[in-house]
Amino acid sequence: MGSALIPAVHEDGLTSIAANAAANPMTNAVHLAAYFLASFLLPIGAAGLACLAYPRAPWLATIGGLLAVVGWLPFSALTALDDLTMTMAALPDGGSYATLLDRFSNDAAMGGFLVIYIVGHLVAYVLLGVALRRARVIPGWAAWSMIASSPLTVAVFVLPGRPVPLGYVALTLLVIGTAPAARAMATRPRHSNP
Repeated sequence: MGSALIPAVHEDGLTSIAANAAANPMTNAVHLAAYFLASFLLPIGAAGLACLAYPRAPWLATIGGLLAVVGWLPFSALTALDDLTMTMAALPDGGSYATLLDRFSNDAAMGGFLVIYIVGHLVAYVLLGVALRRARVIPGWAAWSMIASSPLTVAVFVLPGRPVPLGYVALTLLVIGTAPAARAMATRPRHSNP
């Protein structure tokens, strides 16, 4: 939900600050709250997907789960960057901070967080989709939906004109693909201790 409300996605500082200044403050706050919660819940969800697949696809589940958890960990730093941009936009003459935002967003630490986030979680959903299908935990359509979400997400950032609606399609595919896994997790029998 946060991604549908974000005012700017990986734009330059001036564009990001201007988009935040023009954004509805309530929807922008909801976007930040959703990202804040997601920064805690997504690594847990990824570990859950790996646990579901582990009994029948241990290597894929382990590698995919580790990549997903490591890939989602930087999400909190990226959320903080959105918060910083919103704060700058609320200051008098917020546009004057554009150079600072650009330098901070593109420094080695934030760049490292971004690369780990991109590679980790996108490769992970391909591996987890394959693992969950191989483990027969989710139907084939759900696995392919999960797998397809990653290349579509990459396409948003590499295709000319940045087709952001394609990102919404990718996010929808990921939600559709993981829904059967969530159901399987909720309905799987719990083992009792002897």
